[in-house]
Amino acid sequence: MTRRKNNARIANFTLGGMTLGFLLSYPFHAGFVGGFISSGCSAGMIGGLADWFAVTALFRRPLGIRPGKVIRTEIIPQNRERIFVALADMVQDELLSQDVLRRKLSAWDFSGVLLRIFGKQEVKRSVALLLMDLAEDMVRQLEQTESTRIRQGVLQANIDSLSLAQTLAEVLEFSLEHGDVDQVLTVICGAINDYVEQPELKVALMNTLDAALTRYGANNPTRKMVVKFLPAPSVLAHGLQARIKTALQDGTVEQWLKDSLFHWVLELKMNASLQESFKQIALDILSKSLENSTVPKNKKIPSVLTHFIKDLEHNWDEYLGSLERNRSFRSKLDDRVKLILEKQIGLHHKTIGRMVHEGLDPLTDDKLVELIEEKAGNDLQMIRINGSVVGGLVGIMIYVLGMVLK
Repeated sequence: MTRRKNNARIANFTLGGMTLGFLLSYPFHAGFVGGFISSGCSAGMIGGLADWFAVTALFRRPLGIRPGKVIRTEIIPQNRERIFVALADMVQDELLSQDVLRRKLSAWDFSGVLLRIFGKQEVKRSVALLLMDLAEDMVRQLEQTESTRIRQGVLQANIDSLSLAQTLAEVLEFSLEHGDVDQVLTVICGAINDYVEQPELKVALMNTLDAALTRYGANNPTRKMVVKFLPAPSVLAHGLQARIKTALQDGTVEQWLKDSLFHWVLELKMNASLQESFKQIALDILSKSLENSTVPKNKKIPSVLTHFIKDLEHNWDEYLGSLERNRSFRSKLDDRVKLILEKQIGLHHKTIGRMVHEGLDPLTDDKLVELIEEKAGNDLQMIRINGSVVGGLVGIMIYVLGMVLK
């Protein structure tokens, strides 16, 4: 702020000096020295006045001149909407383009984040309750036909008749329609919100935005000037954090998770390859549970399901630790999640520009002028100084050239 005020003062002194020099030297302009000084000062005065008018016209009405077709004043307030659209497009298509987001996405450790979230006690409790409800629903589904009364010794031979993928899909679909999953999603969103609030995430966002702004303005004076119109990376990071928290708290993310789960359920019902993969995972889990359980052989498989759910609840942290050490599984999970998010980036990338535009909309004309003056005022005042100095030099050169040609 001090530098901007100093440059404005220097620009005023320069213009004043040129004007005073012209007034004092004009009576002697017939002589060489008087003409030399008068020509330089007159050209510097004209250049300084022209640039003062141009710089002032960006924000206000110099000399009270209203905006017109010939002389444009209040250029920034008059083009407020175009500026907002340009800034929104710049952030969306250049600073945070789809390629940039995908590169950042490829470097993120999603499985690590998920393990931290599911390691929270409130998430553990809510998921355990949901799993118990799902187990009870699956028991009821599996007990509906006599063919599901499979004993321990014939599990492998009858795994196909269990139709676990279809059963799980139907149970999840029922739970989604009746709101049984909502409480778990609410708790998960709360845990994600706590993660988003962490200072380390804000620092990571600041570094990302700072690098993007630096890359955007590199070796391009015009772009550097545009970057000055934007808030500092810390402000942008804080705003992005606030937007994410709002989406987590107002149900936007919860609804997205619910819709994603619903689409996965539909895929589980229709995709034979996914059903086969799920069947193999279910077989491994049930086989292990049968080996380790104390359920008598004359008990049904549903009892094994219930036992497994209880075992999962009691050994939650141990299972999370095993998942953390299983690099192969985490890599596959990361790839799957990143594939889903990459698709979402393609579908919703325009939301970035809309968010930027919505963030700028509350700025009044006065606030917008104040913001741009604060960010770029120093450079704009240098235009006035350069106008007076360069104008004076050109005036002297023209005068000398005229004398030589005589």
